[in-house]
Amino acid sequence: MIEVTVGSASHRGLKKKENEDYHAYFSPEDGRKNNKGILLAVADGMGGRMGGAMASRITVDNLMEAYYKDMSGNIPESLKQAFLKANEEVIAKGQTDEELKGMASTLVAVVLKNDKMYHANVGDSRGYLIDENRISQFTEDHSFVASLIKAGAISEEEALNHPESHIITRAVGLGPELQVDTSQTHTKVKKGQYILLCCDGLWGVVPNDEILNTVTKHRAPDVVCEKLVEKANKNGGPDNITVIVARIDKTGLMSRLVDKCINLVR
Repeated sequence: MIEVTVGSASHRGLKKKENEDYHAYFSPEDGRKNNKGILLAVADGMGGRMGGAMASRITVDNLMEAYYKDMSGNIPESLKQAFLKANEEVIAKGQTDEELKGMASTLVAVVLKNDKMYHANVGDSRGYLIDENRISQFTEDHSFVASLIKAGAISEEEALNHPESHIITRAVGLGPELQVDTSQTHTKVKKGQYILLCCDGLWGVVPNDEILNTVTKHRAPDVVCEKLVEKANKNGGPDNITVIVARIDKTGLMSRLVDKCINLVR
């Protein structure tokens, strides 16, 4: 079985009146753990829209519920369907309350099962894999500036101060046809690695090398999260800040044997 230590922290930042982020993680204690794994998620209610805080909460709550209700063994498809269910619920809630009309949220989620990691995302909340002295982003931003970077029109440095850096091209609640980026194959994880999920309130003001240095210096996930929030606020705290860190404490042969037994039973 995979064993992880998870920490998290969230702060409204120094410039916002309300924290519109929401996050959660869940590790089942019954037999579903073998089938569904551990789910972590971070959502960022879209700024400038009514009900951002409501949108992020509905998004994560429905993701969690839908994912664990689906007892299929196809984790990528299960994640995708959970995203789509969250999208339906955010849109439905917005249609019943005029004050919430048009609300939306980014969403990034990771499933850890045995020695495997699966992920899905919409928007610009990010996922990173941290291994010894290396940090790599495994999600792709869905934003206007990200599309410019991909096209070679601007550099990553220019994107940080681009006047339209706030424009998101995909989000839960924007419309009925939601395109979800879902990993179709797993990433193998090993003891000592860290998975970090965060909103743009962190990565927008704390560079990757500082995130990496904070993880390698402090190690304990709770402490890492607290220190990263402090760094974001020290660098101006212009937005809400939310981060989840999961440290891989154990994987092994037993994980792979359990997987094989479950597949044989099916």
